[in-house]
Amino acid sequence: MTVSTGPEASVEPARETRIGHGVAVRAVLLHGDRPRERQSALRAALGAGVDARISFGPADGRAFAELAAALREARPDVVIAWPDPARRGEDLAPLVEALRLGCGALRPAPRLFVHGDARAAVRLAGAAAPLETASFASEPQLVGALRELRRGGDATWRLRDVEDERAARNIASLANADTLAVYVDGAVTSCVLARPDGSGASVHAALGVGAGADRVVARVGVDRVRRWLPWAIDAPALLERVFNRARWPEAVPASPAALALEMALAREAIGRALEDAAAAGLDQAAMRSARVIVLAGRLASFPRPAQGLLVAVDAVEPSAFTTVIRERAGTYETVAAVAPVWPRRTARLRFQHASGSGEQRVARGAFYLAPVRGRIELTTAGADLRGTAEAGALGMLIDARGRPVTLPLRDAERLPALARWHAAVAALPA
Repeated sequence: MTVSTGPEASVEPARETRIGHGVAVRAVLLHGDRPRERQSALRAALGAGVDARISFGPADGRAFAELAAALREARPDVVIAWPDPARRGEDLAPLVEALRLGCGALRPAPRLFVHGDARAAVRLAGAAAPLETASFASEPQLVGALRELRRGGDATWRLRDVEDERAARNIASLANADTLAVYVDGAVTSCVLARPDGSGASVHAALGVGAGADRVVARVGVDRVRRWLPWAIDAPALLERVFNRARWPEAVPASPAALALEMALAREAIGRALEDAAAAGLDQAAMRSARVIVLAGRLASFPRPAQGLLVAVDAVEPSAFTTVIRERAGTYETVAAVAPVWPRRTARLRFQHASGSGEQRVARGAFYLAPVRGRIELTTAGADLRGTAEAGALGMLIDARGRPVTLPLRDAERLPALARWHAAVAALPA
């Protein structure tokens, strides 16, 4: 509403700022021959939170008409072109011409975002005409433009992934330690690595435990989700439950079985986000070795803190002595310290904490909570692990299952193992 005050200029009341995921943006990647160009284009898409549907390179063996048809079927909102700098756009010009043929009649027509120097941008803009083209000299500029598409031109949107990145940087600065923020909700999964110096990396994938549940199954297969369930279930019954989750994304799990399914979907969504990070050339090992892990979104709102802890440990597979915290009503609470060890036979853990000191002998494959509190200084004999972490209400989780965490293939062996792990942290009702 505009309020008139006479000769003065009209005053527009400030609109309420909203936090959310914005508009879903479908993206297609065009990249040079070298892995570096493909990784860079994928990194920009994942960092901006757009849905990278498919990618094409100059070595694609399909005919021109087949490429045009494949681009049209993808129905992109934006096409990210990352040419080889040495070739000034010549390597991607045929692909851009196929884009014009396949998508020129779509309404709305996709935009072409070109990363590179001015000569590459001019060459590709000519091949794409009359499609709208924009060029960006740096990756941050490109990511910013992609995020603006997600805002849909509405300045009141504050993107949730941007807020996650800001929070991760603040925690990393306060803790003076590498921090991994893991966010999972119904449609989006984010993994944000922040370092004390302000650097880091971000992955935002269109996977989730509600509206994005079917996308998780489509990417990993039903058996990958089923392997995390501590009860036997056949594939058709599991698929029905997954698609019900996608149809009713805001439904709250009302039974242990529904909660276990949501935890299984969260594990696979996080795992795929970390795989995407590796495919984009990001340092996946640095994410797993972060000294602080922050649980946000659905991971922070599970009924029991142990449920988010178990999902994070299974999916992230931390490799360092780590503090796990979770977001709670605008603040953060410490959940537990995680000590991952992988001894040949046994390892001896020596630790000092607020109540004194202690020592425990850990066998290979062990998984349990040690009742300690406060700040813990840890050293080990028989395993390469040491450092300092904070234990919360759950104490210190000792994880000697190895990396990567492997599950037996046969139900007769897998189900008892899962039951032990859930019971060790009281993650599900008996």
